[in-house]
Amino acid sequence: MKKSGVLTSVREILEALDYDVWETEDGLEAERRQAGLVYRVYYAPSGDLKLEKVRSKPEEVREALLAEHQGQFVRQEEVRESFFTACEPEELLTLLKAWEA
Repeated sequence: MKKSGVLTSVREILEALDYDVWETEDGLEAERRQAGLVYRVYYAPSGDLKLEKVRSKPEEVREALLAEHQGQFVRQEEVRESFFTACEPEELLTLLKAWEA
């Protein structure tokens, strides 16, 4: 399958799963937000795939003093998980469903 055909197939799969998809010079990137999670997909025409899952931990807020100025210290952490592999377009749906489960 040619590069444009591969990317078209991948784009169709991602859009069917409600991902926002855009083309980059390296292939396709996609993102979907759901219940406090951000799912990201990076797919190259060679079949290289990166799946990413990002979630934010609850904010920690406390009163603080900085250089004798009263204020608030706010801390927010993100947890980022990534999975790297190579796959054919027809394998993408199975991988995404497993990643999001």
